[in-house]
Amino acid sequence: MDALVEARGVQHAIGTRAILTGLALSIARGEVVGVVGPNGAGKSTLGRLLLGFLSPTSGTITIGGTDPMTYRRTHGVGFLHEDGGRGWEHATPRALLALHVDDLGALTRDPICRTLGIANHLDRRVATLSKGQWRACQLAMMLLPRTAFLLLDEPEAGLDPGAQGRLHEVLAMRAAAGAAILVLSHHLDSLASVTQRIHLLVRGGFHDQIDPTGMSLSALRARYIRGVDATLAHHVMRGRAA
Repeated sequence: MDALVEARGVQHAIGTRAILTGLALSIARGEVVGVVGPNGAGKSTLGRLLLGFLSPTSGTITIGGTDPMTYRRTHGVGFLHEDGGRGWEHATPRALLALHVDDLGALTRDPICRTLGIANHLDRRVATLSKGQWRACQLAMMLLPRTAFLLLDEPEAGLDPGAQGRLHEVLAMRAAAGAAILVLSHHLDSLASVTQRIHLLVRGGFHDQIDPTGMSLSALRARYIRGVDATLAHHVMRGRAA
């Protein structure tokens, strides 16, 4: 499959501190890809690079054949931030969705909105919604414009198990419609349920690529732990040798 998103040899540093160290990543239309790793691994930096908010120190990133900033400004990117929505407490989801969707009358008929179950929340102030209800509305704002590239940062935050299942359902809908989807998350079980492959990011580099198909959660966790421990031990040994 032709990749919509392509990153090659991507490095990013702040001064002398390396954040990402030569990443390679491709995501085709219709694929859901996960990136998992411990805190400080570089997941948020990768997300900012793919959105065009940062530029790599070296290497290249293209989306749809152009740089991320140009692509985002021209075509739009569906982005869900881990802690989005501050400053919108007095708005309603309906008013916010009007910024993204032309035909508000079609909202209640839209399969994504029906699956997310947001119809009863559209006219309530954001401040009165539970975290899970607000998260579902945020997902609708991201998914409804039908952009070709979706980037989700910890999308399960605030969602109960039922809502997580609905999230997986709508991501499958968007992938089936041809979207390329990247999920940054700490939740291995969720990634295993929705992604075709999972990249393990540790200390700025990809150190494993996992096909979760048919893997038990315990086997997936064991592989994650082995990958993290082996990578960190390798860096400790290199540091001592230096």
